[in-house]
Amino acid sequence: MRRRFSAGGVLHIYQRTISGFNIFYSLEDFLVFYTIISVKAKIHKVCLMGLCFMVDHLHQLASADSLSRINDFVSESTSLYVREFNKRTGRKGPLFEQAFGSALKTEFKKIRSAIAYLFNNPVEKMLCTSAEQYRWNFLAYYNPCRQKHTSFRHLSRALKRAKNIVDFRYKENKHLKYATLELLFKGLNADEREVLINYIIGRYLPFDIEKTRKYYRSYDDMVIAINSNTGSEHELTEYHYCKSDLPYRDILSCLKSHGIKDVHEVLTAKENVKKKLFALLRSKTSATSTQIRKFLHMACST
Repeated sequence: MRRRFSAGGVLHIYQRTISGFNIFYSLEDFLVFYTIISVKAKIHKVCLMGLCFMVDHLHQLASADSLSRINDFVSESTSLYVREFNKRTGRKGPLFEQAFGSALKTEFKKIRSAIAYLFNNPVEKMLCTSAEQYRWNFLAYYNPCRQKHTSFRHLSRALKRAKNIVDFRYKENKHLKYATLELLFKGLNADEREVLINYIIGRYLPFDIEKTRKYYRSYDDMVIAINSNTGSEHELTEYHYCKSDLPYRDILSCLKSHGIKDVHEVLTAKENVKKKLFALLRSKTSATSTQIRKFLHMACST
């Protein structure tokens, strides 16, 4: 089907992984993809109004002066992340379905509904009780009170060094690689890690927040509206296998308790190892068979 586009409209972009495989396993996965999207949006002059990362798909609200800018932005950001992810995990091949889904929104009410739908994805999957509690839909970062940069004056030398590296890469229009993030977080305690995560998100913040907030009177009104109406999307085919994504957290916890420090390792494990892990996770977690297969990147027939 020909993709609908209007320079004055907003595209609700939906990207789904092959076979519904999971794509986010660690903090670094989120930050690498987030900074890639931020850089590519700037390069291709794409206006982002919203972004939401879920375990096996992502949503974006974007506009541009041409469809080619949107296509190049999505294609380049996705392929770059897949290269980074494959290099990190040792897997090969594509990770996303070749074509992304999109639905054009031009009417005020439909754009508001798409905004609410995007931000409420984690609520619908029971990952939080209100949209602003979920870090990876970035709604909390639309708050003008949170946009002020943290003062690093009285913080550790390691944290100040990390900040300088983030600033340099951002100014050079470069995303944060896995190796860079490993270097940034080295030697930081839990509180300092949290400060740095928030700084990275704030520094690379790619959203036209004012454009998004114009559909509401203020940030507070925006949050109230989003939490009172989950929105709707009838123009995109989104498969809802299971109501809750919480079992994926059970899987992560179980694997780590059994000595697997880097859960990315399971993606390239041999088939007999995956079968043993499947049996373990089926007996020790609340995850369904399908959720475990998606997590382990196992074919449904396996």
